[in-house]
Amino acid sequence: MSGTSASLVPPVPSYGPYREDCPWCGSRRLRARRRGDGPRQGAPHRSPVERCSDCRHVFRNPPLTPGPPEHPLVRAGVRIGHVLAARAMVRRCPEPESWLDVGTGDADFPRAARAYFPYTSFDGLDPTPRVLRARVVERVEEAFVGRLTDHHVVARVRERYDVVSLFQYLERVPDPRAELRAALGALRPGGHLLVDVADPRRVLPGHPVGLSAELVAQGCTLLTGDRGRRVIARKGASAA
Repeated sequence: MSGTSASLVPPVPSYGPYREDCPWCGSRRLRARRRGDGPRQGAPHRSPVERCSDCRHVFRNPPLTPGPPEHPLVRAGVRIGHVLAARAMVRRCPEPESWLDVGTGDADFPRAARAYFPYTSFDGLDPTPRVLRARVVERVEEAFVGRLTDHHVVARVRERYDVVSLFQYLERVPDPRAELRAALGALRPGGHLLVDVADPRRVLPGHPVGLSAELVAQGCTLLTGDRGRRVIARKGASAA
């Protein structure tokens, strides 16, 4: 294979440990939705998908581990997704004062979104020190290392932001419901939550339905459909 052809082959992703329970509700009644195509069956480039029989949450198991999308084709797709998400949000919240991007990594989304939100203050949160480098190069104004549910983060972001965004984040954390509630807790009343999932073909059959239902239960108003890869919701006065 030539060097050019080899560069077009996406890298093999890494996976976390297989889990025996549902990350959404904790049930152990899991059922595989795809068989014979996961790492356990000798195909390391794909993760199997399982459905919880109790809450119907659909998730990758084992989950993908966080990491930067280094392959050029992957990065190009991510950039396009960021631009489309920013355009979708500007129609619903054109002039937010403050924005927290969760799982921001190198803050690629805040960098792309500034073209649409030039007067917005972007902060970033990530479990890795990459967000600190993003602050140094001024892609974000304030950087938090950790998760939304960490006590030192909760205390600093409580009802602080007009917008909180989570790109391909809930699929990669052990307790997505707790992270979602923490994201709502970081929003001011009337603020907007933007959630973007990684792979609508494999995750969306169950995940956004559960996500949308949870948001409504938390007092939010859905501004998008519940089956697209992008969910935007507005926090109510009494939510979270």
